[in-house]
Amino acid sequence: MHYSSNRNEKTAEFLFNDFSGYMQTDGYPGYNIVANREGVTQLGCWAHARRRFADIIKSGASDAKSKALSKELVALVAKLYVIEKEIKDDPPDKKKQRREEKSVTILKEIEAWCDKHFLNAHAIGGSIARAFTYLKNQFPKLKIYVEDGRLDIDNNMAENHVRPIALGRKNWLFATSTKGASALCNWYSIIETAKANNLDAYAYLNYILTQLPIYEAEGKDIEDLFPWNVELS
Repeated sequence: MHYSSNRNEKTAEFLFNDFSGYMQTDGYPGYNIVANREGVTQLGCWAHARRRFADIIKSGASDAKSKALSKELVALVAKLYVIEKEIKDDPPDKKKQRREEKSVTILKEIEAWCDKHFLNAHAIGGSIARAFTYLKNQFPKLKIYVEDGRLDIDNNMAENHVRPIALGRKNWLFATSTKGASALCNWYSIIETAKANNLDAYAYLNYILTQLPIYEAEGKDIEDLFPWNVELS
């Protein structure tokens, strides 16, 4: 993890220096400086696209037509997630095949639905118009995940790893300083990487803090202590 005091494109440019491959993001334009590079393919996040409509359903201020349209979109997106649940344990080649057989048809249905109701949504205005605009603008990127079985329909996995910071930052007074926030990112990089490698975070921290002085004293390569190289009983 990396701390920055802002979300401008310079931060993305720094973090993704020399990056190539697939990059999954929401619609924030600060990523465009990286996404527009040769060798980078940006794919969208269906969780972010769906969320705008789901929020309208929950809102007490939304009108009946906006809610009705939002429920239709949420139901259509649910079909995509049913497929993802069915194939979650399949190898990439089978995921790609199933998506081509089933998901592509649903994506075409959603795109046609968006085109059909787009002007009506903008006539209503407000949050439903913004939700439709986001969906339409992001749709070329939202379709990309079906191209490769290694890709995910959303970036929820990444968001789940940073959620503890979002939940706890109001209680962490030291995180009001740049130095404290940077330290927090360093710790969470270690903790979340340990969890991603199926290690108990507390046990891993206890292990490396015990071993680091030994490795330093003996001049050992600390790469042996990286989470993917450690097995804890």
